Amino acid sequence: MKKLISKLWARITALVLLCVFAAAFAASCFGILFLLENDAYSGKTDTLRDTLLDQDYENDMVTARNYAQTALGAQTNASKTDLSTFESLFSRENSNFYFQVKDDKTGKLLFESPNQADAHLYSTSEHVNLPVESGKTTSTLTFSSTEALNTYVNSQNTQYSTAVGEVLSQDENGSVTASVTVYQFADTNVVLTGYLRSPLTVKDKYYTLNNMAEWLFRWRWNFIAIAAASFAACLFLFIFLLCAAGHKEGVEGVHLSWLDRIPLDLYLLFLLLLCAAGLNAFPDFSYLFSGTNTVYAAVALSLACVLCVLLAMSVFMTFAARAKAGGWWKNTVVYKVLVLLGRFFRWLGRGVRYVFRNLPLCWKGALVWCGLCLVELIFMAACSGDTGRFAAWWLLGRVILTAAVVLTLIALRKLQKGGEALAKGDLRYQIDLRHLYGDLKAHGENLNSIAGGMQKAVDEQLRAERFKTELITNVSHDIKTPLTSIVNYVDLMKKEDLQPEKAKEYLAVLDRQSARLKKLTEDLVEASKASTGAMPVALGRTDLNVLLSQVAGEYDDRLRAAGLEPVLTLCPAMPAVLADGKLLWRVFDNLLGNICKYALPGTRVYLETRAESGKAVVSFKNVSKYALNISSSELMERFVRGDSSRSTEGSGLGLSIAQSLTQLQGGEFQLVIDGDLFKALVSFGALPPETT
Repeated sequence: MKKLISKLWARITALVLLCVFAAAFAASCFGILFLLENDAYSGKTDTLRDTLLDQDYENDMVTARNYAQTALGAQTNASKTDLSTFESLFSRENSNFYFQVKDDKTGKLLFESPNQADAHLYSTSEHVNLPVESGKTTSTLTFSSTEALNTYVNSQNTQYSTAVGEVLSQDENGSVTASVTVYQFADTNVVLTGYLRSPLTVKDKYYTLNNMAEWLFRWRWNFIAIAAASFAACLFLFIFLLCAAGHKEGVEGVHLSWLDRIPLDLYLLFLLLLCAAGLNAFPDFSYLFSGTNTVYAAVALSLACVLCVLLAMSVFMTFAARAKAGGWWKNTVVYKVLVLLGRFFRWLGRGVRYVFRNLPLCWKGALVWCGLCLVELIFMAACSGDTGRFAAWWLLGRVILTAAVVLTLIALRKLQKGGEALAKGDLRYQIDLRHLYGDLKAHGENLNSIAGGMQKAVDEQLRAERFKTELITNVSHDIKTPLTSIVNYVDLMKKEDLQPEKAKEYLAVLDRQSARLKKLTEDLVEASKASTGAMPVALGRTDLNVLLSQVAGEYDDRLRAAGLEPVLTLCPAMPAVLADGKLLWRVFDNLLGNICKYALPGTRVYLETRAESGKAVVSFKNVSKYALNISSSELMERFVRGDSSRSTEGSGLGLSIAQSLTQLQGGEFQLVIDGDLFKALVSFGALPPETT
């Protein structure tokens, strides 16, 4: 079952079967009700047969009355033609129906249809008034013309008389001698009795209806069984379709189709309008429930039931799918309208609260505005004849204008408070831009931007001051360390009787520390020149592959002594750049010097050149032996080292000098730190190839 509910063919089959069983149930229920109404379940067939025959029998009785009226009326040539039509209709070969007309008072047989029978299955009688000939008069008259004769004959044709004129002679002047017979009629109360032959020899409508009555009577109990079985099948298929609603083969969970996404109340309204239009356009089919039309009524009812089932199942299935998806009420027009109304009233409430909360900011302007409105009202009312209608329109307009004026005053007051805060030095103050529009909002954004820019400048100044303090501390520490060593060892040399070996050891320390102090001093001078741009730069066409190869060759021994394996990768199509070779050598020298000091022994150092996006890039990559828990921007500050314990002998100026020197040449210097991976990128704009 779980697999079937997601199959499209299973749902279509179930829906078709549901329509079939629903039609069978409707037809069975119609048959049961029809049989109950005609006492078929009490063992009687007469009432059932009479009901089926009634409408057609009544139609034939009306036809028989017309037939008798024509036959008993004036015996003109036209009426004789009509009689031949009736005689053909009621002949033994065409109909099982025949009739007799008798005088109601005397019982005299006045007229009967041809081919009377000896026995009848069914008969009814009715009293009617028919015009019967009561006499006639014949006279010979002379007329001036044939037209005059016709005019006279037509004047004698009334409801109770009919005239017939026969020309006897006509002279040369056009005079006509004619015999005119006038038939008189009188309404006579007669008894019209209709019969159905026994047996029914002609297979006409009565034959069919009689067989239908016998068939319905035989099947009266079967209809109950069919209705029960059809209802059970419909119930099972209904439950299956509800379970299958919202499922699609190959899709997990609930799947909503395009029909399920239509707002539910809009969909129901459409179906109701469709049903109403159908009922309004539906003709009166009450005549179907009699005679041979009973079968058509059952078929029509079954088709109507199928349509109702399809419409109802579309509603039930889409509701089941929406209910499974949850929140079915949210996909309704009513819910969305209520949500919009709720939002509108919440917006209105927030606006009212906003005005009353901020009214103290602009109460002076509000009072002035209200005063002006009052003066305007008094003046306009005095000049206007229709005060009531004018006051209503004036009030509506002033409510809208007052709201706009109050909001504008509040916005201006906000801007004023923001300017006052900035003037007092409160750089963190931000103007609330809600309910500010147009130029007022733009002005508020500008004030906030001013505050933000000033705050950024202050933060940069504080950051510079902090680094300046750190610079002084670091310089003091780095200069103090070699000076302390020099002073101490000089003092030792003064106090002790030094042996040559001991003196050499002290001298080595003095030499190393003095060299370090010299290097630090040189780095300070070079960093100062590079940062201020006071260093001369001689730009020229430079081949980065050649320069990097030379620097790598110079440092090959130092790198291997530090336990590092250099890996040099040069781009074959590396373009030349515009740079100062000496300064660029200094940049590469600083970077490789840092690598020798801070790279993890036993790892590789990758030196690479590449061309990308119109630039020539030189990349230095190594793994740090210290945890790089600081950002790349901090690492390039002066006197900042990856060795936070400052146990190495570096000055912390190498990266800062390298960055300044690169920028002096118009290049870009970038550091990338990913965990312990340290990567330095030096890039310059590529020059076009030289032409010969």
